[in-house]
Amino acid sequence: MKQDLKILQNIFKNARNKKHKCLVCEEKSINSHLLQKNGILNIISSNNHIIQITGNDFFKAEKEGIIGIKSIGINRAMSYPLFCNIHDTNIFAPVETEEYSLNDYTSQLLFSYRSLCAEIRKKMINTDIFERIKNSRQFAVNFELLKLAQSQIEANSMGIQDLNWYKNIMELEINNSYNTTDYIFEKIDYDFIPISASAVYSPINPSEHTLEVLKDSEKILNYIFINLIPQEDKLTLIIGYHKLKTNNWIKEYITSWKGLSDIEFEKKLTDLFATKIETWVISPDYWKELETKNIKAFKDYWNDNANNLRITQSVDFNLFE
Repeated sequence: MKQDLKILQNIFKNARNKKHKCLVCEEKSINSHLLQKNGILNIISSNNHIIQITGNDFFKAEKEGIIGIKSIGINRAMSYPLFCNIHDTNIFAPVETEEYSLNDYTSQLLFSYRSLCAEIRKKMINTDIFERIKNSRQFAVNFELLKLAQSQIEANSMGIQDLNWYKNIMELEINNSYNTTDYIFEKIDYDFIPISASAVYSPINPSEHTLEVLKDSEKILNYIFINLIPQEDKLTLIIGYHKLKTNNWIKEYITSWKGLSDIEFEKKLTDLFATKIETWVISPDYWKELETKNIKAFKDYWNDNANNLRITQSVDFNLFE
C-alpha cells in the first residue's frame, strides 16, 4: 500500500512539474498569475503571502483529507503554466500595464480568458496524471484504479474539448477579428473583503446531465466565468457566460448575487468556495479571524464532496461569520 502511494505521489509530482507549451503557440510556458500580483493579490497579502486551497499529498490525505489550506508566496499564488512570456505580456497588457476599468468589456473578457485557460491546463495535467497511472506496471492488475483512470481521462478530455470552444471565440474577440460581443458579463460591487477568486464553473443538473449526455462530444456544456477582484475600497464580482450557452439556472444564479446583505453575501461566498470553485485565495490576517468550527466545517464538506459537481449541493454554515 505504501509503495502504491509513493508511486502515485511521484506520478502527481512529475505531471505537475512537467514543462508545458504555451496555450497559444509552441514556445515554453511560464507561470502566469490568474489575477496579477501587483494591484490585486498584493492588496490582500501579508508579508507577500496569501492563503490558498491546495491538494494534500497522498500520505497527508490519509490523515488530514485531500484539501490543504496553506500560506503561499504571492509569486507562486494563483499561478499556472499557461502562456509564453510574449503572449502573457502582450495579451494581458490592457489589464496589466495600462489603466483599466472593470466596467470595460475587454477587461472582463481578459480576466475570464485567463481563468478559462487555467482550467484547460488543469484538465491537461489531470489527463497526463491518469495516463501515467494507466501505463504504470505498478497498477497493471489494479482494475478498479485502471477503470477510474480511464473515466478521468475521458472526462478531462471532453472538458478540454468544450473549453476550447469557448477559448477560440474569446481569442477571436481579443484579437479584434470578431465584430460581435458573444459573452455577457455582470459587474457587481460589494464592501471590501480581502479575498480573490478566478475560476470557471460548469453547472451540472442531475435531472438533465445524464451520463449519456455528459459523454456526448457533440454537446458542449454551459460554463460560467467567475472573478472576484479586490480593490482598495471594495470587492468586485465579474461573472458571465456565452450568450448561446446559457439557461434559466445560470441567469437566476447570476441575479442571485445582486442586492445581498453582508450576511447573505458571506453565505453566497461560502457556497461558491465549498461547492463550485477551488481557485480562490484569502488574506492570512483575515483567515486568522475566522472561527475554527467554520474552517473545520468547510474542510469536512470539501473532503466529502470534492467530486460532487451538482447544482443541488448546499451548505448550512457560514465560513466568514
